[in-house]
Amino acid sequence: MKRFVIIALTVGGAKVARYLKKRLQEQECHADVVLSQRLAQDDENYYLKGEFTRTIHRLFKEYDCVICIMATGIVVRSLASVIVDKTVDPAVIVMDEKATNVISLLSGHVGGANEWTRLIAKLTGATPVITTATDTENVQALDILAKRVNGWYPNFKENTKKINCLLAEGKKVELYLEPYLRRYLKRLNGFEILSGIKEHQEGIPLIIVSDRSGFMKSNDVIHVIPQVNVLGIGCRKNVTYEMMQQTFAEFCTEHQLLWQSFAKLASIDVKKHEPAIQYLAQTFNITAEFYSASELRQVSTNYPASAFVLKTVGVGNVACAAADYASGEQNVTRRYANHEITMALSRLHEI
Repeated sequence: MKRFVIIALTVGGAKVARYLKKRLQEQECHADVVLSQRLAQDDENYYLKGEFTRTIHRLFKEYDCVICIMATGIVVRSLASVIVDKTVDPAVIVMDEKATNVISLLSGHVGGANEWTRLIAKLTGATPVITTATDTENVQALDILAKRVNGWYPNFKENTKKINCLLAEGKKVELYLEPYLRRYLKRLNGFEILSGIKEHQEGIPLIIVSDRSGFMKSNDVIHVIPQVNVLGIGCRKNVTYEMMQQTFAEFCTEHQLLWQSFAKLASIDVKKHEPAIQYLAQTFNITAEFYSASELRQVSTNYPASAFVLKTVGVGNVACAAADYASGEQNVTRRYANHEITMALSRLHEI
């Protein structure tokens, strides 16, 4: 859950801050209000006289979005010394105390300020002020497209600037998107959509959004790797690290999968402390989730069962059921078995 904090300087601003906190909480967002000591009521968070700058610096480092109900100039001067880079800075949004305008000030794309500015405008009736070129030209930015699928691509700052500039100027940028990823990406304004890689015109920038390997490498091509895959794992007790890594490599090779595309791996709870599973999760920085046999039985009937596995852990299949249950979708691969390990793949129902 993203964490919002609202800071205000005046009585009118404090009133807007409390109202906005309530509306954000109705959207299931975590929201705090921080005011000066003279404005704070009951158990509200406050800062002492003379501690405004120190307080806003702390909030900048602790929250995902800092909403400042005050003059833009105050915010700019106060935060100038702590701003680092758009890839790590939180979103910063500015509002006036009458909630007339809400301004996306900092980290509009990567930090989410543009998206949250629109949300706050909707909740308060304010006019959203967004100056990012791709937004004003109504085209989809490369970094926002990637964010929608938790995607990664190389040379982030350089490629983002280059492609977003071309899109904002109305120049041609091609996009190839795997058909099974289209449900995650509804807005593709500005891109020329290709139905196949063979349609690519040499010399035209091409964005490939795919969890698969084997695509061309060229200065024209940027490969966005989405994190949408869930790996289900079953294994014998105490399989080695080498066996686990070898099986994972074979599984990825068979399906031409890039390891960066895995959002999480899943197994049964009795395998929670299996060293080789933990090793795989830590080595590839993949979140590991574990489920009870009763949970996995809810979906295990979709897949072939093993009497031995059923007798041992209480569910007839582990890899297939775990991938299904963790993703909310049925498997997109057949069960793979080797080195006393089984694996199966599902894709996240939603991101």
